[in-house]
Amino acid sequence: MPGVTADYTVYIGGFKAAEGSINATLRGENYSMTSFLGVAGVPKNFLDAKWTMESAGRIDEARIQPQRFTFQSDEKGKIKHREMTYDGTDRPETTFDPPLPPHEDISVLPYERQNTLDPISALLVPVAAGENPCNRRLAIFDGKRRYDIQLAFDSEGTVTTRNKGYSGMAIRCSVRMIPRSGMKQTSFTKMLQQRGNAHIWLAPMNDGNIYVPVRIQVRTPIGGAVMDVVSLRQYATRTAAVR
Repeated sequence: MPGVTADYTVYIGGFKAAEGSINATLRGENYSMTSFLGVAGVPKNFLDAKWTMESAGRIDEARIQPQRFTFQSDEKGKIKHREMTYDGTDRPETTFDPPLPPHEDISVLPYERQNTLDPISALLVPVAAGENPCNRRLAIFDGKRRYDIQLAFDSEGTVTTRNKGYSGMAIRCSVRMIPRSGMKQTSFTKMLQQRGNAHIWLAPMNDGNIYVPVRIQVRTPIGGAVMDVVSLRQYATRTAAVR
């Protein structure tokens, strides 16, 4: 890549609801990612909230191996922090600050966490030569919930996102969520389980070895939601000289 920064907006029912950014950096086989999302537009008059995620790990033969993940929420000044670290068997352990109340104890069993991705690492899609980035199932554990994201090839062509943040070739995948444990069955999660309700556009970076999302489109109970990249910047990372 070796580095890319993307600013994005989220519109629901035609109105801006959130905005944020994602930064991803590759140094050899190591990667690091930071994501920020904050409420924007009219909804900010009712809810002042922002969320930050960070992840770091390795890419080994087109496979993401996270090593550390942090999540921080700030909702009306109430801050919560979550951290996951991965042991030698790729099984994450989670700590919470403040600690979770008893009624929110994690119901995801240790074996269900094995070989999972955190939510932000899942946005990096490495591929082997000639591989289609859509043909995969992503096992996700965010520290509380365990679910799979099933991607399937839909089409290939050019896409231009909002404000011409990205304009070029992209592969469109259909997306379906498959709950595993720790998830509540809401009307939104039920919609995500149905085919045809969500799509993601993946654009090639790093000479086609890695794909990143430039648009996500989801049906929700209150209208269609669209996440669009509005600015995309690639840069070269600096490596300290070896002495």
